[in-house]
This record gives sequence, structure tokens and C-alpha cells, in this order.
Amino acid sequence: MRLEVRSKPRGFTLIEFLFAVTITAFVGLGVASMFPAALRSVMRGGNLSKATALAREMAEMIRTEPFDALLTTPNAGNSWTGYNGFDTRNLTVTCPPTTPVSGTASYDTAYLKKKWTCDIVPDGTLATGKGLPVGYGTVTVVCLNPSGTVNASSPCPTDIRRVTVTITWDKGGARSITLTTNVSRP
Repeated sequence: MRLEVRSKPRGFTLIEFLFAVTITAFVGLGVASMFPAALRSVMRGGNLSKATALAREMAEMIRTEPFDALLTTPNAGNSWTGYNGFDTRNLTVTCPPTTPVSGTASYDTAYLKKKWTCDIVPDGTLATGKGLPVGYGTVTVVCLNPSGTVNASSPCPTDIRRVTVTITWDKGGARSITLTTNVSRP
């Protein structure tokens, strides 16, 4: 006669099970803690891309303007003239600006500045993904000598201007991007 030996059912003990659950929980918490950091990184990268595109947009708009108007400084009586010293924080705009018909007298520097201002700081930046949080833009234009040095003479005796577009964003102006280009008389 054969004697059958029954083995005990195989499985985890309660201690082994609790140990496995504890390790899984720590790994899960570690992975979950990476998501907020990744989201912040993606948002920072997106804002940097937007700021770069906005700076390029303004530089291209300036290139379409009459060369002699570049060094004109906006003043209290007429904030729409020129670009040197332009700052979107000094402009009150209702967004979106009224779109003028291309080729008409209303399609001018005023519209371009309003559009750029609205592109930087639209309402609901975080909800819509448009614009930059607490963003603003500035433009400076200086006269250059052929050697590339700044010429402080007025009026500017040369046919070269250095245009610097700066976009600043985030709470406290913590981040910024600066685009510098030279423009010559056509």
C-alpha cells in the first residue's frame, strides 16, 4: 500500500503579502510624485516656446515698418508711434483688437502693437493655454555704426538699427527671453 503525503497548499503568508504590498506602495508613490514635476517642466517648456514665437513675431512686424520710424520713441500724446522704448505694460487694450483691412490707413503700428499685447497676455492664460502668465514685452531700438557699436548721435547717421525684443513672464518676472536682430535700410 502506498502512503500518499499531501503537501500543504503553496502561497504567500500574511507577512509576505504585507511586505509585497508595502514595497508596491512605496514604488507607486515614487512614480506618482514624478507627475507634478513633469507637468511643471512641460509647462515651462511650453511657455519658453510661446515666448520665443512672440519675440520672433514682434521682430518680423518691426521689419515691415518704415525704416525711419524704428527709432521713434512712443510718447504720452501718441503711444502708437515708433518702437524704441515700447512696453506692453504701458498700453491699455481691449482684446482681441479690431482687425483692420490690410492696405488701409487703419492697418498700422497701432494695430500691430495691440495684437502683440493681446497675444502676450490674453484673459484666462492658464485655462486656455494662450499667452504667458503675467507676461509683458519690451522693445528697444538703437542706432549702430558699421562696426556694430552703438551710435548715440541724433539723428542716427547710419542705415543700421539693432532691435532688441524682450519677453518676460511668470510671477515676479522670473523668466525672460531676449531676441536681438539688426535691421538695415532696404
